[in-house]
Amino acid sequence: MVVLWLVGIVGILFISVAALPYFTLSEARFGDYRPRRWWLLAHISTGIVALLTGPVQLWLGLSDRRMAVHRRVGVAYMAAVAISAVAGYYLAFNTDGGWVFGFGLAGLATAWVITTSLAFVAIKRQLFEQHKEWMIRSYVVTTGFVSFRALTILLAAMQVGTAQEQIAAASWFCWAVPLVLTEAVLQGRKILTVP
Repeated sequence: MVVLWLVGIVGILFISVAALPYFTLSEARFGDYRPRRWWLLAHISTGIVALLTGPVQLWLGLSDRRMAVHRRVGVAYMAAVAISAVAGYYLAFNTDGGWVFGFGLAGLATAWVITTSLAFVAIKRQLFEQHKEWMIRSYVVTTGFVSFRALTILLAAMQVGTAQEQIAAASWFCWAVPLVLTEAVLQGRKILTVP
């Protein structure tokens, strides 16, 4: 639960600092994304919904509380992921950041769709533990763009590579590394608890 609180706080900070400024509709804010601003705003808006509903969803599900609310929040989360992923694909395949960056973002959207879909299939089949694990993975991917922003700031501060290399590397690392670490924790717990 402490981790959920921390992730929620970081998510709110990210939304305040990095996402909400786009809603001023300032041309300067959009930069190269100006021609694709409505796709970007759709992606940001629904991404915010997923980022904010995720911790609530996980808390309710992991603690087995208020399951009717959990289901309704889950539907909102899945709808937000679906819309944000579609917009994410459009942005990934119509980027000025280069093909490596674009494919990294497409990989992020794909991981988001797959993890969320498998969570849905698991719950429909009443596979509760698998549902919980896939939702954890899904939310890890949801936080990918928070990680992306942190990585790009870190790489720029360390003066590692060019700006294009920084965003390309971050577009892959932001979801692949956290997802692998999450998988190590989820599966590692099972391996270490087996008699």
